[in-house]
Order: sequence, then C-alpha cells, then structure tokens
Amino acid sequence: MRIYGPLSLSQYRLVQLGANLVMIAVWYLSSQGLLFWDDFTYLNFADQINQGEFEVTTNHFTSRVGLLYPVAWTIKFFGIGIHSMVIFPLICALILLNLFFWLGYRTSQWVGLIGAALILSDYHLIYFSNHLFPELPLALCVFVFLLSYYLLLRNDIVPRYAGFLGALALFGAFLIKTTIILLLPLIIYLFVIDRRQKRHGSFWLVFIFLGVFFLVLNGLWYEEVKGNFFYRLQNIANNHVATPKTFFDKGGVEILKRLTYLPVLGFLKGGFFIPLLAALPAMFKLRKSDFSLQKAENIWPIASLFLLGAFWFMSTSWRFYSPMPTENRHIVYFIPVFIMTAALYWPKHGWFEWMRKNYLIFAILIGLLVIPLYAISKSGRTNFKELSSVIQTQLVENENAQLVITDGLTSYGYKYFYGMAEAEDIYLWFSEQETLDYLKVFKNPGYLLINRAHFNEDYNDTENYNHLIEQLQEYGINIGLLKQEGAVEFYLLTK
Repeated sequence: MRIYGPLSLSQYRLVQLGANLVMIAVWYLSSQGLLFWDDFTYLNFADQINQGEFEVTTNHFTSRVGLLYPVAWTIKFFGIGIHSMVIFPLICALILLNLFFWLGYRTSQWVGLIGAALILSDYHLIYFSNHLFPELPLALCVFVFLLSYYLLLRNDIVPRYAGFLGALALFGAFLIKTTIILLLPLIIYLFVIDRRQKRHGSFWLVFIFLGVFFLVLNGLWYEEVKGNFFYRLQNIANNHVATPKTFFDKGGVEILKRLTYLPVLGFLKGGFFIPLLAALPAMFKLRKSDFSLQKAENIWPIASLFLLGAFWFMSTSWRFYSPMPTENRHIVYFIPVFIMTAALYWPKHGWFEWMRKNYLIFAILIGLLVIPLYAISKSGRTNFKELSSVIQTQLVENENAQLVITDGLTSYGYKYFYGMAEAEDIYLWFSEQETLDYLKVFKNPGYLLINRAHFNEDYNDTENYNHLIEQLQEYGINIGLLKQEGAVEFYLLTK
C-alpha cells in the first residue's frame, strides 16, 4: 500500500515514530525548570486540588480548570518535578503532531511531513511544552475545532459528529483560557456562510445546542458556588490592571501604534515570523470566490486571516477598548493553524516538486532542526539545576528556621523545593520594601540567595539588589559567601 507522497506506508510510519521520539527528547533536554510566576502558580493550584484545598477565587487563574486538573492528575501519579509537572503540555504537543501525520494518511504525506517539521522546529511550541502555561492545550483545542470543520467540508465526517467534536473542543478551550474569544468572528463568519448556502444544518444544530448547553452549565455552576452566573467573565474584567504591556490605559498615539506596526515587531522579535511567513503565501493567494469555502483547504488560510484580524483589533474587555498585548505567547494557538495552512499550500506548486526532486525540500526540513538544538542549548541559562542543589543542601536539609533574601521568582515559588509542603523558612524578595524594613531590626542569622538569571528588570531588580547591598553595609550586616554553584551564590548574613 502506498499513500500519496514520496514515501511508502512503512517509511511514513517510521518517520512518524521518529518524529514522536524527537519531540520527547527535545522536550526532556530543553527543560529550563520553573522559570515564570505562572509555573509556580499553576503548580500550586494543581497541588491544592490533590490536597483537597483548591477553591475558585477572584484569581482568574483558578478558573482555568482545563489546565489545572490534568496537571493535578499527572503530579499525583508521577510526583512533583520539573518534567512530571509538564507532562500534560507534552501530551498535547504529541497529539498535535500525530494529528498532522493522521491527516497525511488521509490527504497527502506532505501534510504530515511538513507539519511535523514545522512543529518540531517551532521554538514557541518547544518552549511552552516545558512550562505550565495554557498555550499548548489551547492550541490543541483550537486545532481540533478547525479540524472538525475541515473534515466536514471534505465530507470525511458525519456532520453531527463534527458538531459534537467542535463544541467539545471549544468548551475545553474555554475551560483553559478565555482568549478563545478571538475565535468568535471566525465562528460567526462560518455560520453566516453556511446559512447562505443552506448547508451543514445538522452540524450547526448540534454545535450551537451543545455550545450553549456547556456555557449555561458552566454559568450555573458559578451561580451555585459563587452566586454569580457571570463570575468568571467579571473576574477577567476586574483583572485588567495597567502595566507597561497593556494598552487600555494608554493614549491615542500608543493605541495607534498597537493597531499598526507593534504586532509586526512582536512577531519579528519573538520568532513568530517563521510559521506566519510559511502561511502568508496562501493567505495572499486567496480570492473572493475562495471565501465561500467550496474547497475545504481554504478554511485554513481564511482562519489564519480571521485570527490575525481579531488579534490586531479585537478588545479583550467589554468595559473599555483593550486590545491584546503584543506578547506572542498569548497567540501561540495560532501556530498550528499557520502550519496547516502552509502544509496544504506548498506541495501544490511546481517549484515544490522541483525542489523535492533535487532534495532541497529535505535539506530545508532537516535544517529547521537547528531550532530545537538551539532550545536545548539554552536549557541551562536559568541555572535551575544549581539553584535546586543550593536550596536543597543549604536550606531544605537544615532543620532550623531560616530567613532568606532572594529574587521575586524564588521568593514566590520556593514551596516547589520543599515538595509543595509548608516550610518554616521565610523568603523575602529584595525588591520589596518589607525586606528593607526588616534590615533595620535584623537578627542573626540570615541568608542571601542570588541567581541573576531570575532578576526581572520590569521590577528594577538589578537596581534594587544594588540598593540592598548598600543597605546591608549601612546597617553593619556582614556578607560572607557560603557556597557557589555555577552562577548561583549563597551568602551568610551576620551582624
């Protein structure tokens, strides 16, 4: 048996197996440990679920149960560690990879081969497979929704099954992160197009019924537990706070920049341009007639355009105009859509066949693997292994209660190093006024734990750390180096 493409069926399956092994290896080797406040926060909530202490609160992260519960299940079974805590994002990435290979069996091997190469070499997907963020599970849910509609257009799925799958995928996405709202213009467009052409009635009947049912059920749960049907949505609105990255609090000039060139700079700076660049030709080639979706493959470039348009102009709040920050992590779920757009577009052109015959395509695909190698090379830049060793030997294994002055990330998430158990040790962030106030009444002993890779310049950590050293000297507190592992320094403070 041979399916359309350059490989035999057995060769294609072998490539699929190899791609899965490569993804797991890259995931394992590129781990940087816990790197963000989000890592600690989601892990803490997942642990609370296992301890029976979890509660949905005004912290909007607690409503992202589509991420929290799978993480809770994995750490309950495998324990708490830098790899076990991110098994769920890895599973989502593997499912995404194999969906491309599955589509390769049904359409063309090139869908699987190009899709796999671009997934394995996408720095964002690698990065978020190793951190507790909603982005990869969200990407999978969005892709499954669009896949259900794509199969519907191809007549490869029973319409009511497609409606069930699409509604379930979007509800899963909603339970993960409400950024899914950016899909709303596309969904409305697809509904209008289908109604005009009087097609896919059973799909929309099932999709709308189940979508409304899921949302009402979710709202009734909040009504029962919190006394407010719209509790989650109001929480999100209340969490709109002004930061250097927000735009709702900025003037007209900044808003104009956000609606013109700032997203482009964000794409370039974040490496987002690779999947976007791969998809752009298909988007530019769209004609007016293509928007009627007579050809199934047109759903992908059209979806890409709608997603970009929603990101560019849509508000994330109904209270005021609040376009999304230009941080690329918020739209990582666009990436598989771009990749599918490219995978269907490229092989249709004569130049692709010429490049294939001259082995240039395979050279490009192999060359893309430089990106995962780069991700692996950066795995040690946060000094997480050294930090873990110092905290374990100097603090966790020390039975005495200790006070530690350190960076904000470590002071916030130190419970990880204690197996998420309560510790008698107290951690203070050197950028907080509370720490400087404590120095005035300092009592022996104290410790200073420094990992400059965790310094956050959004909070002026370098400047604040230098000020801390000046205050220590002013109050006559001696600083003596106890241990150093790599770039991680551990000092004893005495007076």
